[in-house]
Amino acid sequence: MVAVATLPRPAGGFGPAAGVRMVGNETVKALQVMWSHKATLVPQLGFMAIMFWVIQFFLGGGRVLDELVALTLFGFWAYVVGYLALLRMAAGVLEEKFTGTLEQSLLGPLRPAVVSIGRLAAVLTEGLVTALVASGVTILVFTVAIPFRPEALIPILLTLVDLAGFALLIGGLALVVNSIGSIIHVIQSVLMLINGTFIPIYVFPDWLETLVKFAPSTLGVDVIRRLLFAEQSLGEVWSGGHLPLAILHAAAMFALGWVVYQGAIRRGLRDGRLG
Repeated sequence: MVAVATLPRPAGGFGPAAGVRMVGNETVKALQVMWSHKATLVPQLGFMAIMFWVIQFFLGGGRVLDELVALTLFGFWAYVVGYLALLRMAAGVLEEKFTGTLEQSLLGPLRPAVVSIGRLAAVLTEGLVTALVASGVTILVFTVAIPFRPEALIPILLTLVDLAGFALLIGGLALVVNSIGSIIHVIQSVLMLINGTFIPIYVFPDWLETLVKFAPSTLGVDVIRRLLFAEQSLGEVWSGGHLPLAILHAAAMFALGWVVYQGAIRRGLRDGRLG
């Protein structure tokens, strides 16, 4: 019997255009699967938004402080994206593994990396749409003014790359250690407390502020805050070391997540553990 990992690929490989088309097809397929579970989307949105509002109410001493909501809204946005990305990458691959569809999706001519990119693009798209709707509703409900500068797109992109790497890491570990799926909510609850979702990290003690910068999305959210609310320039956040650290963290997290996830897929294909 020929192992799945040794099945031949097309002799000439795939050109760039074909590769982009395949990634697009995989993304659309994954989004269609997620849309089939759309009945959970509204409760999901409502729970995340209301939880944010309630905690803001307590932090404000019985009222919602517009200034605090504005300062922490990007942290909330990152939390929503990260939560859904982790949930879909870990719980999603485990569900497909137990039903046998994960292994089937890797039996065609597409390389596992292409399938992985399509899956990742889909979960990030779902997370982004959900986060933008939840954040937009919050802005409308509390009439919060959010300043914006084009430079902020850089840390926003870095935050997405950081969260994508973290989702890949947890998804890869879920394929090796099945029980990790049960602690995703714990992981995300901790991340929510330390990435600036409720209070900016600069109010933490110095030792804790240093420690939380190793967490996914924290550095990116802090750079966004510095650019938009502390009115620092791109040069200032670069010379201060905040932007280089965010770039380094995002690159390292994505590289680690990619290696772990692809390693878990290759191991599963070799040993027949994906079905």
